[in-house]
Amino acid sequence: MTGNTSKFWEHGQVDLTTAGTPVKITNLRGGESVTIKALTGNSGNAYIGSSYSLSSTTGFELDSSESVTLTLPITFGPDNYIEIWGDTSNSGDDVCFVKLIGYFPGTEASTVAAAIT
Repeated sequence: MTGNTSKFWEHGQVDLTTAGTPVKITNLRGGESVTIKALTGNSGNAYIGSSYSLSSTTGFELDSSESVTLTLPITFGPDNYIEIWGDTSNSGDDVCFVKLIGYFPGTEASTVAAAIT
């Protein structure tokens, strides 16, 4: 790789503690992608959206074990981002995610990458 074209992964599990109360899952910047999956043991649906006002009528619905992958083009830029939120129809259901992070100088991702190396 040359220049600042380095990537690394971030992953996690998010507890959607209270049905009807959205929880922020992660941020997504230009050149990054994230896959979000509703856990197999969930008893209801998970909903993915772009704001804390997310609900079961406005979100992208994920049944138990379903996943969705979101990608932003590099032209979106490292200084711009979207927030990804999750909600659930049953309290305590979870989602997990894996995210490919772009390493751009001066961004949150590059600060994390520098601390790891």
